[in-house]
Formats: sequence, structure tokens, C-alpha cells
Amino acid sequence: TQTTLLRDRLAAMEDGGLVVMSVTPAPYRCPPGPYERASLIAQYLKANKPRSKLLILDAKDTFSKMPLFQDAWAADYYGVLEWRGASEDGRVSRVDAATSTLSTDFEDIVADVANIIPPQKAAEIADRAGISDATGWCPINATSFESTLQDNIHVIGDAAFVAPMPKSAFAASLQAKLCA
Repeated sequence: TQTTLLRDRLAAMEDGGLVVMSVTPAPYRCPPGPYERASLIAQYLKANKPRSKLLILDAKDTFSKMPLFQDAWAADYYGVLEWRGASEDGRVSRVDAATSTLSTDFEDIVADVANIIPPQKAAEIADRAGISDATGWCPINATSFESTLQDNIHVIGDAAFVAPMPKSAFAASLQAKLCA
């Protein structure tokens, strides 16, 4: 539903509009995901709304596969896509949905289309099972994938908090094989 809503808002936006995307601090599912989405939005804007711009406000100063994305953005989306990390006033501190305004420490930015990636955590079932902690994720023993909070429960995939493993499909697949 949210993907369709984003598509419809992008299509309805006037050429010359501003799309603002905020990226939450880690951890979150699929570390390159926000930047893949940004690339697709930039591609759409370049092809269909060439006077429009995408501004990415990122709560981090680095991200997964950053050099690859930045090289591609510079080559393919120069003037269409701008990325601001946390040290460049990229951390969003407040969102006013009624006015599509994203506030950073030093600026209020009014978007024609806002795409907010909120902080994430394990699914509600993890809370009900008593296997998530104050971080919202499920701490595990890295060698067995057993919950450190509940015996005989094993957690793999996005819900598992075991740094430095990323929350990616590839990591989840490996975790499942090791756990099995």
C-alpha cells in the first residue's frame, strides 16, 4: 500500500517539485534498501520530471555500498539527487505530516513528496515472545542463534541482533543454514 501511495504521489507531483527522503539510523532491514529506493526515484524523476529533485536526509554519515551508490549518482543523477549525511545537517529531528515539513537542526524543508523511513525493530511477535530487548531487536548467541533472553528459542533474519551481521536476505539465509 505504501509503495503504491509513493508511486501515485510522485506521478501527481508537478515537474520541478522536491522529493525529500529521510533515512533512519541503523540498524534497519536491508542496509542498501533506502539507497536503492533513492536510485529508483531519481531514475523516475530524470525520465519523467526532469526539473525535479530528490534530497536524501540521512541520520548517518556512511552507509552500505556508499562509494558504489555515490559514483552511480554522480554519473547518472547529477543535479537530480542530493545526499546529506548527519554531519551535513542530514539528521531529521521532526516531521510535520500536515505540511510535509521535515526539520533538521538548522533547517525546515517543505517537500512536495516526503518519504520517511522510520526507525525499525523486530516484529510484534518478538515482543510477545519476550525475546526483544530495549533496542527493539532480539539479542542472540552468535554461535547458536539462540535467544539470550529465552531458552530454546532461536532467532534468525531481520529480528536477530548480532553485530556485525547486516539485516539482509543473504545474512538471513546463512543464519538459517547455520541454525539448522
